[in-house]
Amino acid sequence: MSTDTKPQSKPSKLGAEKLTPEEQRRRFIEAAHEAGASEDEAEFDAALKRIAKPKVLAGSGTE
Repeated sequence: MSTDTKPQSKPSKLGAEKLTPEEQRRRFIEAAHEAGASEDEAEFDAALKRIAKPKVLAGSGTE
């Protein structure tokens, strides 16, 4: 019996391919753009104001 075949490397968890940090970054940015994310700080502030209400501290009101 011949054993000329090379051993198969184990696939990583869930069969995901190994990516370089640069490729991970590129894919993350691409996915973020596809999801509608923006690097504009004004757009971020506007979105944050839509979803987060400022806390009103008890006793801090003016009389």
